[in-house]
Amino acid sequence: MIAALAAFLIVGCGGAPPVPPVASPTDTLKNYIEASKKKDVAAIRKSLSKGSLELAEKSAEAQNTTVDELFKRDNMAMLDEIPEIRNERIEGDAASVEVKDFTSGYDTIPFVKEDGAWKIAFDKYQQAMMEKMRQEMNTPPANAPKPGGQPTANSNQSKANK
Repeated sequence: MIAALAAFLIVGCGGAPPVPPVASPTDTLKNYIEASKKKDVAAIRKSLSKGSLELAEKSAEAQNTTVDELFKRDNMAMLDEIPEIRNERIEGDAASVEVKDFTSGYDTIPFVKEDGAWKIAFDKYQQAMMEKMRQEMNTPPANAPKPGGQPTANSNQSKANK
């Protein structure tokens, strides 16, 4: 009797409820930008990874404000429209998209999958930017003298041109 009732409920109700589709990383970023423009703190939080929310908490504390206030003054609200987004890449529970920046270049925005949804990983973005800056600071300019005082080919050329 119970088995028949369970079968009836499953068949009669069409089986398990449909699973809503998971928003892609691109859709998650668009939702975040729209939420920022509307100053919808709950939707902003929903778009961010746990690591990003921890980063926001530290930033808010350093600025002597709340995370909600920080989100309300997010600079995404200044955008008139959603910037160009391209090259979505998904590899397991990590993803990225490229977003056109203000200098006609592209920034790579990382995502992580948490609780079955794509979340923006600004903490990973900040780590990547810090590593890039560290590498640039440790790379000598192309025309810098080589260790031991030997001038480079570029510096010899410039002396010859004088």
